[in-house]
Amino acid sequence: MTQNLLDLAGIDRPMKTTLRDQIYTRLREAIMAGRFLPGQHLGIIALAEALNVSAMPVREALRQLVAEGALEMLPNRMVKVPVMTHERFRQILGIRLLLEGHATELATPHFTDAQCDRLQELSDGMAAALAENDAETYFALNQDFHFTIYKASNSDVLMQHIRMLWLKMGPFIRLSYNQSGVKATEVNHGEAIAALRAHDPVAAANAIRMDLMEAAEVIQEVNPAAFTDVEPTAELHVLDEE
Repeated sequence: MTQNLLDLAGIDRPMKTTLRDQIYTRLREAIMAGRFLPGQHLGIIALAEALNVSAMPVREALRQLVAEGALEMLPNRMVKVPVMTHERFRQILGIRLLLEGHATELATPHFTDAQCDRLQELSDGMAAALAENDAETYFALNQDFHFTIYKASNSDVLMQHIRMLWLKMGPFIRLSYNQSGVKATEVNHGEAIAALRAHDPVAAANAIRMDLMEAAEVIQEVNPAAFTDVEPTAELHVLDEE
């Protein structure tokens, strides 16, 4: 966990952006990119020290992430990356297939050659990161690959919901980092790029859906410890003000 925390350092504040918002954004992006794993505990003090900030803005950012379901509150100024049941995982996957497939279909008709070239650069970068066994760069580029497509849908509503789903699924997506998972991703991304160049919305959406489904299959088969048989019960804990 230490490396994950240290990599979050370097918070800066553009004008009119609060420190709390900067911390929230950085932590949200880290969760979406799979920088933290299911079941991992995070302490307010450790996060604040890694970010070189006081505990208060970290606490406020964590409260929002808890409210959004990205983290679970624990006692003693700790939060946890949630685990989930297989059934909940499948439900979220089903919604992702609908929304991310639809976003891809909307993006395809006007997707440009320059955007396809950008996807190829990201795919090549993923291959280079894989060769260096750099999982964090690999999944950051994977996220960029998907969102480059989804943003081209020009649908703010779709993007809002897709981001919320990635916030819940990011820690699990990281668990697809093995030989079968990365090979399937390489093939599916290549097919998506080809379909986008051909302006074939059905083929492009199918490639993205296949990417999601095959990653989900690897995650569930190879990482049973990330799941629970019982839906967690909601317990009220408060991040104290000390």
